[in-house]
Amino acid sequence: MIDDSALRRPPRLGPGARVGVIAPSSGLLEPSRLARGVAQLEQLGLEVVLGAHVRDVRGYLAGEDRARAEDLLWALGDPSIDAVWCARGGYGAQRTVAALRPGELEALADRPAKVFIGFSDITILHALIVQRLGWVTFYGPGVTSLASRDAFTLDGVRRALFDATPYAVTAHPEDPWMSTLRPGIAEGPLSGGCLTLLAALAGTPLQMNFARRICFFEEVHESAYAVDRALSQLLAAGCLEGCRGIAIGDHTDVPDEGPTLGLEQVFEDLLGPLGIPVCFYLPIGHGEHLATIPLGVPVRLDADAGTLSVLESPVRCLP
Repeated sequence: MIDDSALRRPPRLGPGARVGVIAPSSGLLEPSRLARGVAQLEQLGLEVVLGAHVRDVRGYLAGEDRARAEDLLWALGDPSIDAVWCARGGYGAQRTVAALRPGELEALADRPAKVFIGFSDITILHALIVQRLGWVTFYGPGVTSLASRDAFTLDGVRRALFDATPYAVTAHPEDPWMSTLRPGIAEGPLSGGCLTLLAALAGTPLQMNFARRICFFEEVHESAYAVDRALSQLLAAGCLEGCRGIAIGDHTDVPDEGPTLGLEQVFEDLLGPLGIPVCFYLPIGHGEHLATIPLGVPVRLDADAGTLSVLESPVRCLP
């Protein structure tokens, strides 16, 4: 069991901070989106440094497995890099982890923590960095996602990474609908990610367990039965035993494939018996509006109000 209180928080970002951009999963099929995302980072006052292989493409992967692993090690280990920002998700992070050689990541264990941010397939790397390096990490938009995001998303990045203060994740004011599946308030360190990847980690050394924690998950392009299957896998593996509350994020582009259950019914069936607070439709994940949230930091989930409050600053001020 990870001691969340011992996780190291990175320094907050500020003007002139250097960001290493890497592509540890799928390749960039539209390079212009990378350029537009980099421009957004530069407008935040950041200096962007691209990984050597960030533009590589090999089928559905961002180049060779070992090349992606080398970019990851460079970005995490280079002392001149203040933050590691993943270009996108897709698929490939599991193969990137497998391409790391024994001891390579562990050699970085004594390095100062730095901001690490990404979402979707990057769930795998969040698990790796939290468990092996003991850093707080951030589930938030990839660089290509920033290319077309609104002020809500950019403000969320600023609150999480630039301001050393607690903050709250709430619904977008123009899309405020929330669904309380089980009422109540719960507190604990935050953990989670993309549902399919959480299920894929079950039974591996990087399996996430949510005892005494607040769990969040989200998904994209998956039917209700696929969501059902992934949640059932987490339950069967015991990953949700002792979980204090569940914040469900966006589930976008859900296919309508004949007779089906609604997602809310799936969540009621599988999560209702846990008897803990659960709410649905937080702006986390693949939706139009993306919050940035810290893994390993204490939060308060208010399932009645549909809010997720980060109780402590996830970043620290340098002396």
